[in-house]
Amino acid sequence: MQMTRINRRILVVLAAALFGSIVYLLAWSSIFSVNAVSISGAPTPTSKAQVASKIGIEPGVKLARVDARQITRRLETFPWIEQVHISKNWISRKVSVEISPRVPIAFFNPASSFGSTIDKSGKVFSLPGGAPASLPRVEASTSASGVNAIALFTELPSKFRGSISLMNASRSGSYRIYYLYQSRTIAITWGDSTNTSLKTSVVEKLLTLKENSKIRSIDVSAPHAPIVR
Repeated sequence: MQMTRINRRILVVLAAALFGSIVYLLAWSSIFSVNAVSISGAPTPTSKAQVASKIGIEPGVKLARVDARQITRRLETFPWIEQVHISKNWISRKVSVEISPRVPIAFFNPASSFGSTIDKSGKVFSLPGGAPASLPRVEASTSASGVNAIALFTELPSKFRGSISLMNASRSGSYRIYYLYQSRTIAITWGDSTNTSLKTSVVEKLLTLKENSKIRSIDVSAPHAPIVR
């Protein structure tokens, strides 16, 4: 019985010593310190450098002390970052940071905020390096109105929307479209997002009429009774 108690005490001491050794190796020993930090997904060298600065990890920092959640919170302060994934490799002692940038679906209020874009969730941001020039341009008082305008834009036939230079969305859900036609900009009062196919057909038909060769605006908010000026 006494030997059993002694053996148990020995096992407890050995377990405590082993635990202490592990803690020391992970938290204090240079054996498990950060050897390198890799960053992927940043759109430009400048944005990559900004991400690295925000991460704040230097080689030699103890790997166990790298707080992935804290780093993620810091990186998510960049409006253009949608998701962050951080992993630690204990063998190579490498910290990998994978950035997922937001995907712009349109330029948002380009007249007042050059380069500002909006994604499908309604988040407004500026993408490092700029967004594709082919993106549609939307003017709206709220990001929600901007998202709704893009929903309408995607419903339009590809040929028709290819000539749209700007969409203006109101809070009430009505739209105004600026349409390029034969070197002219036609202002189209679209109304709401209903009857898309009919409104498109009416606009295209009106533009082909000889008597409308000098018009500057079309109102198809009531597509069965359009107005041209």
